[in-house]
Amino acid sequence: MAPDEKALRADLVSARFLSGEDRGRWKFEKLEWPHLFVTVNARDGRAFTLRLHCGGFPGQGPTGTFWDMASGARLAFARWPVGGERISLAFKPGWKDGNALYIPCDRESFEGHTDWPAKYPQLIWKPAKGITHYLEVVHDLLQSRDYACAPA
Repeated sequence: MAPDEKALRADLVSARFLSGEDRGRWKFEKLEWPHLFVTVNARDGRAFTLRLHCGGFPGQGPTGTFWDMASGARLAFARWPVGGERISLAFKPGWKDGNALYIPCDRESFEGHTDWPAKYPQLIWKPAKGITHYLEVVHDLLQSRDYACAPA
């Protein structure tokens, strides 16, 4: 097993990750290396599955999108979370053709944003926090007042 996969597997059984599951924040679905599938819960009871590419973990942060487990494809843009400015910026289907969330801890989105470390230091990928860092950022957005609803 490669070091990045081994590191991710260790992270998935860490107290930090399991605590998030116990508190109903997210749920591990499956790992098909290098993709991790985790469902994150929103404040309206909806659940959104993330497909996270974790190659290079933890030195490189993951990159991911919303995923439809039933169809095995990216979630239709019309079913992505909607809301105010923060939600619209973070979850914008037009960014990277919907293949990366527009958040500072997403490795694809971080590229080219040299101002982000100064503007959003708490959101920049931190290898020591592990996969829960990415999940916490998404969970916080889905729990915020800025999150309006998810189209059915």
